[in-house]
Amino acid sequence: MKIVALSCTQKRLPSLTDALLEAAITGVVREVGDAEIQRIRLIDHRIAMCEGEDTCLDPEVGRCTLDDDFEHVVDLAEGAQAMLLAMPVYAGNVPAVLKIFQERLKSFMNAGQRPFGDLLVGTIVHSRTMLTEPALGSLFPWYLRLRNKNVASACFTQNDHQDLTRTAALDLCVAVGRQLGMTLDGSRSPANDRNDRNDRNDRTALPLVQSPANDRTALPLVQSPARPRCGDPAASSPGA
Repeated sequence: MKIVALSCTQKRLPSLTDALLEAAITGVVREVGDAEIQRIRLIDHRIAMCEGEDTCLDPEVGRCTLDDDFEHVVDLAEGAQAMLLAMPVYAGNVPAVLKIFQERLKSFMNAGQRPFGDLLVGTIVHSRTMLTEPALGSLFPWYLRLRNKNVASACFTQNDHQDLTRTAALDLCVAVGRQLGMTLDGSRSPANDRNDRNDRNDRTALPLVQSPANDRTALPLVQSPARPRCGDPAASSPGA
């Protein structure tokens, strides 16, 4: 099962975004033993801004005519069933490198199968101070247009923490990956799972390693204590 790990930082390695993304990858691999992870760092590819000519929408053209690495990045995601996306917040919204990529994907608007579409998604957003939630929300129109389904999200604000990798942020990113992996695992029918396994066995002698269901740690169900109804004697207190 192919999973795209999309890093949308504008920093070269090492970067906090990639560290958080790697933690999420650890989580999804734990749940999907046959996961094939395709890492993509947008900043490492030459992707020019959309020039707004819309020639790509002409049925006789059918593709973006800019000559850069865009089509190569699209090809890297071919055949993926899911995506982990991690991004920083620089100015209250998605980073420029991701916005440029989103606009270039417009060239597939009239295509039956849209690249980076029809995926289950786990999303990680982080910033120095604030505005992670609005930035996360700005992704959802893009997800909807591509018919993606976001199954888990995590937002982190650095504030006074000099190094988020030394906080619980990494554990929460692992949880995002695990949630995505469990959703993927649950979406596979037994017949498709057998066919996938047979195909893999034909290609390689390595055994399929999958995480047993009883190895998964279920979060405890916390229920609030019963509260008295309005008008009950216990509901009113002296001096209230």
